[in-house]
Amino acid sequence: MILVSDRTISRNAISNKRVICRVHYHEEHELYYMLKGKTTYYIGDEIYHIEEGNFAFIPKGILHKTDNENCLTNERILVSFGDDIFTDELQSVKEELCKCRLISITESQLPRLEALLLQIEAESNRDDSYKDIMTDLYIKELLTQICRYKYEHKQVLSGSDKTIHMISKFISANFRQELSLKTLSKIFAMSESHLSRKFKASTGIGLNEYINYVRITNAEKLLQENELSITEIAEQCGYNDSNYFSTVFKRVKGMTPQKYGKHFRI
Repeated sequence: MILVSDRTISRNAISNKRVICRVHYHEEHELYYMLKGKTTYYIGDEIYHIEEGNFAFIPKGILHKTDNENCLTNERILVSFGDDIFTDELQSVKEELCKCRLISITESQLPRLEALLLQIEAESNRDDSYKDIMTDLYIKELLTQICRYKYEHKQVLSGSDKTIHMISKFISANFRQELSLKTLSKIFAMSESHLSRKFKASTGIGLNEYINYVRITNAEKLLQENELSITEIAEQCGYNDSNYFSTVFKRVKGMTPQKYGKHFRI
């Protein structure tokens, strides 16, 4: 499912309740900050355990969901923004954020970054001609300071998470090949039913749906380059039938691949 939102900031607090966010992706980038508690965050083909004081950066178009199964009380702040935030001088910031989805910050600098989040929140409630300008400035400063004060976060995945992570990574690396439940169950030495249940339980999305998501995401990149025909793109993304590829693409993106490609020829 695609969710489209304006540049905005939201705060959400949960008390004594398990919350599972449905699998989705946006046409904007998201910055997630855990104020209190913890959650498991599925971003693309990675699994992250987000704890208090952690940031998570979710690039636009990346499938994701959260599940606070092990922490029934938490509070988070979520900032969403478009590509226009990343002006020429911030391209290095964008590249850095895309490399490290889970971000830990030097503890002494957290109050400074939380203050910036509060300033963004305050601007969102203003109603004057400077609101958008100030919001952009604070978001740019926040993203830059995150890159300045972040440090490498090493996390240990459980055996179950490791297996799903391996399967997801394998799909991402081999989306051009024939991929099926039968094929994957042989590769990972699991029964088809067990693999299917385990993958859906961990990620919140069916295996075939995930394979299509990976393939369509890569098809988008090829369509943007505008060098191949629809049939060639379908073949390079693992589809033997270009008509079926077009059907799946429209279901995922809400438009045909032909129409999507035209946006980049204007």
